[in-house]
Amino acid sequence: MNRFAFALVGALIVSLAVDQHAASASPEKPPKVASADEGATIAAVSIEAYGVTSTDVANRYLTLRRGDRLTQRAVTRDYVNLVMLAGLRTRLQIRHTTRPMGVILHWIVLGAEFKPTDHPFYSDQPLSAPIEGFGTVLTSRPLDRAGSNLSVLTQVALRAQLARFLYTAPLWVNADAGREGDIIVDTFGARGVFRASHPVTEDVYSWVEGDELLYLVHGTNGTQIEAGLRSIRSTSGKPTYIVAPSLIDTYHNAVRNTALEVGFSQACPVAPTQWYPPFCYVQDRIEAVDSIGALGADSEYHSISANVAQYTRIGSSTFVIHGAVNRSGGVLPTSLLSCAYTFGYANATCGTDTDLVQAEFRLADARPGLLKFIFFTETASSRIRGGDQYFAPATFQWRADSGVGVQYHGFRFNVASGNQGGRITYEVQGQLF
Repeated sequence: MNRFAFALVGALIVSLAVDQHAASASPEKPPKVASADEGATIAAVSIEAYGVTSTDVANRYLTLRRGDRLTQRAVTRDYVNLVMLAGLRTRLQIRHTTRPMGVILHWIVLGAEFKPTDHPFYSDQPLSAPIEGFGTVLTSRPLDRAGSNLSVLTQVALRAQLARFLYTAPLWVNADAGREGDIIVDTFGARGVFRASHPVTEDVYSWVEGDELLYLVHGTNGTQIEAGLRSIRSTSGKPTYIVAPSLIDTYHNAVRNTALEVGFSQACPVAPTQWYPPFCYVQDRIEAVDSIGALGADSEYHSISANVAQYTRIGSSTFVIHGAVNRSGGVLPTSLLSCAYTFGYANATCGTDTDLVQAEFRLADARPGLLKFIFFTETASSRIRGGDQYFAPATFQWRADSGVGVQYHGFRFNVASGNQGGRITYEVQGQLF
């Protein structure tokens, strides 16, 4: 506890030396329409495409056409469609014609073949397997005029790794409403880790592989709806030593499951550096999975998970409440145990059911500056349905910790103290809440 107090005092001293007027990076913004051009008649709309996209693809996301009146609102809508739905880097040139009050809109778009991403939790696509961490996406050129493509996605996190090969076909685009519907067919492989505490504390790795067919609807306002069918095969490198009627061990034999899934998420359509009012008030996601026992499945189970974060402005600072709930029924494979991760414990809180509550005060996060400080407290609990072992009880067991986080250039370092002592962790801004 003394080390934690020393670190906290040190962080506060450093915060006093931070220049609160230092410049911070700002995201790209929609092009501005000059007041003299407002209401001008559009004589033509042209598109210049580079990279892994085409003029036909970009044209699907535009609403302004020849003969329309130019307005800032419409330009912003088309720009946001191209950036958030089509995933294109976008510029706009407004050229004047020889006719009075006539303009030509010239869009310049770039589809990146290779790009890194940190996959913010609430805006993960698809919703079915959210894994926070660093990621990369390699995308093919469009396979047709609608923009269908192949892509390879990889993610590396502290506790899990994921690789995914996807075929994505945009079925429809509603440019006026800022929404799109896609069919996604993918095959994936992932490795997770469960930190066992009996008979000795050790990492129990599990591997999951499978195939999915998904229908995803997403919009520029940050909402996503997903429904699909998943077939998975899972196995574990070591036994968990948990014995309960609600679990089937994936160490002795690989377990197959076929599951129906449906999910909904609502993410703030701004950068994580702006996750505070008036840019962001609430983010949430909910997912339900029903393993239907078909196609050679070894067990039947159902689960539901809900996750929500609420942001409240206090001056230039932000108070955040974050909660997560996971519930399951039936016979769950041990490789699919639900886990709640906290800053103060090396062992995750895992079980058939878990709860997590976190509160943070993000000091002066709305002010410019590269160095930010966060004060937090949290608690998590888990249980094993039908469990009767002391390390896997049937009742919820809670454990709490508190601490301080220091954020610099998008990286966050946390010093937390719980009943197991102090611990230092790190993460990327936007990966959790």
